[in-house]
Amino acid sequence: MTQLLPEEQALIVRKLPPQSAQLRYKYPNAIWNAADCWNDAPLPANYKPNRIEIYYADQALQPHIHFENDSVQYINLPADIGQSQVIQVWVDGKCSYVEVSGQIILNKLGGVQLPQPKVTASTIANSMHQTRN
Repeated sequence: MTQLLPEEQALIVRKLPPQSAQLRYKYPNAIWNAADCWNDAPLPANYKPNRIEIYYADQALQPHIHFENDSVQYINLPADIGQSQVIQVWVDGKCSYVEVSGQIILNKLGGVQLPQPKVTASTIANSMHQTRN
């Protein structure tokens, strides 16, 4: 998604605080994801996710970090990660956290238990494969 439809813009304006909604022009995907999940309940205390996907961009074809069942599946960080203005965290297929330009727009992480990164030979191989594709 690069350009928001009028009904998507209206939903963003209705749900998000004005300062957050304004960011839709520069970061349409991240702001749309935040608005779309705005009314979702936070994850429950001690929730143990099966899948966590982390994106360091407004728009990406695949996650930059992918955890599954407490293990890092791959890490494919963008070259310009230090300049990234967006962090999006998806937990079990739902957008749970959005940060844009240092401002937390959405935080539904609640009491989720985030995995401790464990990098294995398999992780490195998967990461190298992701980088080539």
